Amino acid sequence: MEEPDGYQVVSSIPAASLPYNQPGTCYTLVEITDPDVVSGTFLNTLKFKVRDCDPTTGDPDSGVGYADEYVLENIDVSLADHIQRLVRPNFAVSWEEVGEENQVVETFTLSSMKDIPDAVKQMISFMGMQPCERSDMVDNKKNSHMLLLSGVFRGGHDVLVKVKLAMSEAVSAKITVRSTNLNVCELVAASIG
Repeated sequence: MEEPDGYQVVSSIPAASLPYNQPGTCYTLVEITDPDVVSGTFLNTLKFKVRDCDPTTGDPDSGVGYADEYVLENIDVSLADHIQRLVRPNFAVSWEEVGEENQVVETFTLSSMKDIPDAVKQMISFMGMQPCERSDMVDNKKNSHMLLLSGVFRGGHDVLVKVKLAMSEAVSAKITVRSTNLNVCELVAASIG
């Protein structure tokens, strides 16, 4: 595994053997070395030794075999992988409890999103947060909408997001992020842009 900047492979457990046409499992433990990193792409290559097998028993021959490798799919890590969804029965109370001392406000034009329902769906998916107070339900006839999201960022930091969406020629979004940690607010807001 080739890790992106901000991550480091700590340990790995290889598959003991991988018979032809059979699934197998191996594990890699990765540490986040830069707390400001939330996204990256891991390049993966399966390295293995090919050995001939007895066709009747399936047992590998005693020969040494030869080394080979196979490029696997990349693993993309994004903001959603660092956030656990959290249901907030009363978003407004939670919003006030966190307070505005750790708050970041950003405005974006979401040109790749065709309309507000599409923007709501993509924002929820990208951020990996729980929609609150049924704010994921959008009236298709409206040209504005407020999306309320809640979650817990790695390290146990509560994070709340208000997304004011408006449609004109493109979808625009005013995103307000509050958290128990200012760095988390900045990371969440910066990952959208």
